[in-house]
Amino acid sequence: MDDGWSDAELAASVGAYKKMAQSYLAGQRVNKSAIYRELEGQFGRSAKAFERRMQNISAVLRDLGSGWVPGLMPAKHVGPNVQPRIVALLDGFKIRDINSTRNAATAVEVGYSPELSVLRDWLIAVARHRRTVTPLDTMAAFGMSQLELHRAIEVLGRESRKLREPIITALLVKPEDGQCVVDLVSEFGVKSNDGERRRLYAYWKRTEIQPAPESAAPVRDLKSRAAQFVSVEVRPDQAVFRRRIFEACQGRCVVSGCDVVRALDAAHLRGRNWRLGHNDVTDGVLLRKDLHALYDCRLLWFTDDGHVGLHPTVRDCYREYDGVGIRLPAV
Repeated sequence: MDDGWSDAELAASVGAYKKMAQSYLAGQRVNKSAIYRELEGQFGRSAKAFERRMQNISAVLRDLGSGWVPGLMPAKHVGPNVQPRIVALLDGFKIRDINSTRNAATAVEVGYSPELSVLRDWLIAVARHRRTVTPLDTMAAFGMSQLELHRAIEVLGRESRKLREPIITALLVKPEDGQCVVDLVSEFGVKSNDGERRRLYAYWKRTEIQPAPESAAPVRDLKSRAAQFVSVEVRPDQAVFRRRIFEACQGRCVVSGCDVVRALDAAHLRGRNWRLGHNDVTDGVLLRKDLHALYDCRLLWFTDDGHVGLHPTVRDCYREYDGVGIRLPAV
């Protein structure tokens, strides 16, 4: 892709690319289309040509052992006369904190990121409920930065293509217009956002999710365990509530101390109602599922001084918890 690119055009392209990379690393939103249009207005060459040139820059960075800007997959055919000019303009610039395709794909295959695996499971559940989610809801539910979400979107989108599934990240939409946050046309050759979502809904209605193989070492860090805990709740507001409660209680039942993620629930305290917006840390506690059931049936309660009370009909089975002090969330 030579096409007589001037030194000024290449310098502006590399300069814009560097700024995009720096913005991503700082966790800032990047509007690539606006950058391409600005360059188009400055030089008269089409925005699509500048987008393609950015992908060429990604290819040069990859060959230099660097990562690249999320969403700008390396494109071949840089041009024998252009590549050394881009290298010179990069002047040693490398992206060390943004995953390359190779590293990101490996991360999925070896289970490097438990959060990524449960995020995929969550999006599949969203598809089965024929819903969409926004980036802000997703970041809040999974405790992700904007940069981490961009990485995840890239990796999960490529993984969908590799598995010959509809692109799972088509479910992530902009709140202002309901359009995909991913440019499905340029990234995956998908012609219709709505059509891809319909494919997702149909595909995951009839397809069973294949569970990931169990890791040899159990996940113990709080962030990864919180992601597992969140992934069972499709409603974004309740997913956020679950995360807040899980982290505030350090991933342990406030009565029993149980830390088995799948055995726990985020329980709303008596008098709090999620429908009324009571979804703050002070509105709930983490309880083992059986204790949550007792609490909802008013067979277990908390006294004003922070101890457990039990109804006589369950006291024999749960006598070990009668009168114990509860571990209140750290707020």
